[in-house]
Amino acid sequence: MTALHAYVRESAVHVLTDGWLRGPEGQVFGTAQKVRILGHLPAVVSGRGPSELPEYFADRVRWRFASFDDAVADMAETYTIALAQFGTANPQARVRPNMILMAGWSEERGRPECWVMDSGSEAAGPQQIMNTCAPSSPELMGRLGSMGLTGGMASFDPLRDGLRIMRAQRDLRFPHPVSGEMQPAVGGFCQHTVITAQGISTRVVERW
Repeated sequence: MTALHAYVRESAVHVLTDGWLRGPEGQVFGTAQKVRILGHLPAVVSGRGPSELPEYFADRVRWRFASFDDAVADMAETYTIALAQFGTANPQARVRPNMILMAGWSEERGRPECWVMDSGSEAAGPQQIMNTCAPSSPELMGRLGSMGLTGGMASFDPLRDGLRIMRAQRDLRFPHPVSGEMQPAVGGFCQHTVITAQGISTRVVERW
């Protein structure tokens, strides 16, 4: 499990990730950043599910495409190739839900964008999104409601409020995607990455 937030604003995409590295059964075995920075596009890649999958995806994007728009146009094929590479490298791995997120600046459309490929809706192809906050649960939504963080996004600050949400996620347990066992999902640190027309910045804003 991975904490993964993305918030698209007028001039930037904000991506927040935690730092725990976890095995297929949910065991924590280390910490590392979960954003792959492709500064020449500019874009970042992150994801949920097997930790190697975003690496395979980002590696193909890194060498094959000269712009974020080209990478978006080929996102479905890149995702399929990354899945095949993961399967070849991990022939005994159980099938697990996964998601790839790619955020960047579209030169063609002159705006920040965020796109996802999800194993639950792979046939639909890449989906453009404005906001995502995972993992989620009714308990989390109830807590966010009491914090005034549900409803309209007009006053929502991606860093301030995204960090508040991640702290709330850290206090809760969520079902493992395969076993269903309730487990902590967030740990290590919160990293905030911002993508604009001028480039990309990233920093760890809180350590746990």
